[in-house]
Amino acid sequence: MEEKLRVDREVLRACSVPSVLPAWPGNTRQVAFLFMTEDGLDFEDLWDKFFGDASAYGAYSIYVHRAGNREKRLAERFSGWSMPWSATLPLSRWGAVELPQVETRWCALFGLEVALLARALQDPHNQQFVFVSHNTIPLKSFNYVYKQLVLDSSFTSKFCFAEPAFHKLATYETIRNELRRTCVFRDFWRSFSPRTLKHHQWVVLSREHAAIVVRRAQKALDTWHKSWIQAAPDLLHMAEGCSDESAPIDALLYDLEHKGSSTGNTWADLTRMGIEQQCLTFVLWRHCFTETRLEYSENIAKDLDAVLKHGEFCMLTDREFNFFKSALKRELNGYPAIFDSIPIDYLWKLVQEGFMSARKFVKGVK
Repeated sequence: MEEKLRVDREVLRACSVPSVLPAWPGNTRQVAFLFMTEDGLDFEDLWDKFFGDASAYGAYSIYVHRAGNREKRLAERFSGWSMPWSATLPLSRWGAVELPQVETRWCALFGLEVALLARALQDPHNQQFVFVSHNTIPLKSFNYVYKQLVLDSSFTSKFCFAEPAFHKLATYETIRNELRRTCVFRDFWRSFSPRTLKHHQWVVLSREHAAIVVRRAQKALDTWHKSWIQAAPDLLHMAEGCSDESAPIDALLYDLEHKGSSTGNTWADLTRMGIEQQCLTFVLWRHCFTETRLEYSENIAKDLDAVLKHGEFCMLTDREFNFFKSALKRELNGYPAIFDSIPIDYLWKLVQEGFMSARKFVKGVK
């Protein structure tokens, strides 16, 4: 638990609050795409087409962080001295800018988010800031995205919020959601503080809100941490959820309170600030689309067979059982789902919905 928090705190300490330039009126307003990758993009060819089809010159900017840099590390290890890394930066043909590498861990990406925002805020043309992962594919054209984000809603941010958990313990909550076949992406934090909300990491921020997240990052991490260490105590040393699933919205709510402008009602404050509940990146968490045209669940008999096969009814009684690192979790494939294949008709349904992109797709998906 504390290791993940340490990583975020150290990145934030090294990330100075930028002297944010105001928006530049009279010039082309841009969408800033903030790519968080391992060593590159799994679907760079699709993103090449996406940016290549942009009709307006200078309507976007691209920032890339590579956490892995395996080629660079190998070169340094075997040469015995530091070498300049010449591997091509993803999307360099479209003017991508590489963010100097910062430390990250699984489930500790808020520091990286802030570092990317701080860099992108230096360009006064950037109006909307979109976080993208390495295994994301675009579902809409650039011109569609630009119209929706810049022309129609440049002053609002878009968050995909989780429903509140019914139980305090993760085990009971998991069982309840399985029996009811309801979405497993749940918010355990808001029961400890109505100002600590859970959302998908892949948010879209307006320029004003991006600057606030950078400025209030440390306070936001503190706010989230207070709820995080209390939530789902049956998970023992793992804790529930990740910093980047709450700290961005916590920063915005803290800023409103700090200025004395809060109504005292979280949801009224979100509306007042221009925060929209919109899920623009498709992520398939288990049972989250039950009884909709996007349902993608196996029947319950097959799920029970998987539990029996792995002998893991012990999760009901064994507090040491770590479901999140178990073979059962991998077989159920919904935390969130990883796609190594997808029916073309299902992909077409995603395109027809309001999603602008989708993840997590394996390179070479069929």
